[in-house]
Amino acid sequence: MQDHPDAPTLLAAVARWLGEDLVPAVKEDRALAFRARIAAYLIEVVARELNLAEEHDAAQLGRLLALFDPPDELVESEAPSATRIAIATLEAEVADRIRAEDLGPAERFAITAHVTETLREKLAIVQPRFDTSPDIEGEPRDQPR
Repeated sequence: MQDHPDAPTLLAAVARWLGEDLVPAVKEDRALAFRARIAAYLIEVVARELNLAEEHDAAQLGRLLALFDPPDELVESEAPSATRIAIATLEAEVADRIRAEDLGPAERFAITAHVTETLREKLAIVQPRFDTSPDIEGEPRDQPR
């Protein structure tokens, strides 16, 4: 692990340089300017992912553990790779239950809440300015139907 500046800070500096210095300097070459803007955006996404991955993984795993009673060996390790494996395994279980179409109202509500929050976390990484208000499509859904 490096001291400061850390990886997200370095990536943010490169993204800022691409967007603020390189793009204006190559504005006559629209294709190059476009590719530089895309590169800056991708670097910003990676920096946000590095900053938020541990927090989001812990929150996602916590929600999944509340939905299921997984075997202890699935969640014993605190290593990031073990967390990712546990998340992938439990998300596959979520998908299987949705496909089975035999969810009761409470389970459907809990899974919907989990999926909604997971999508909000993913959007916070790839498009942090995206409006994820619960009432974006009308009345808020705060209870099972």
